[in-house]
Amino acid sequence: MTTNVLHPEEEKWTRSSPGTKRALGDDPAPAPGHSARNVPADYRQVNGWGADLDPANRPSIPRELPSDVTTVRGDVRDWQTPHQKIYLSVEHPNLTPVFGTSCPPRGLSKLLRDYAYQFGEGANRHWMTLMLADRVNILESMVSEAFRGRPDNYIKEKGWAAKVKYADPARRRNAMIFGAAVLGAVAVGLVLRTTLAEE
Repeated sequence: MTTNVLHPEEEKWTRSSPGTKRALGDDPAPAPGHSARNVPADYRQVNGWGADLDPANRPSIPRELPSDVTTVRGDVRDWQTPHQKIYLSVEHPNLTPVFGTSCPPRGLSKLLRDYAYQFGEGANRHWMTLMLADRVNILESMVSEAFRGRPDNYIKEKGWAAKVKYADPARRRNAMIFGAAVLGAVAVGLVLRTTLAEE
């Protein structure tokens, strides 16, 4: 039987403990069932073992032979230089040659992103924290635009006027009733506040 030169027998199975973490927040690796104690004493007798060891019997030959291409991109001569904080996953060795800089991180959403990028992309808290950071960023933008004197026009931007104009009559009536109720509640609150202030 042919021996595998690229992967010696002693390196075929990892012996890391079940509590080993790949990155901060990841699940333990390997899974409890994937350990050396679950491997048969002579795993060469496992049906199908070593099926791809013979290079002449591999469909990927010669595509898997060594190549002078070191990355998927090949040789990249010009790399964009970051002038602000660019987030990098713990699973990637370096930045991509080109990246976006239109939305620099800032405020509370920046702190949330700093926290999220401590974890690998396989961890839920990485993605959930990034989603929370996006929502916080929306609120931060609304507040900052209001302070600059350019508040968001939600009625126009969200299409609420078109919804009222083109909605069926029952829905339009319900929207008008709801709007009148809100305005009435605000008016009653202002009257009560003025009355209590005078007493």
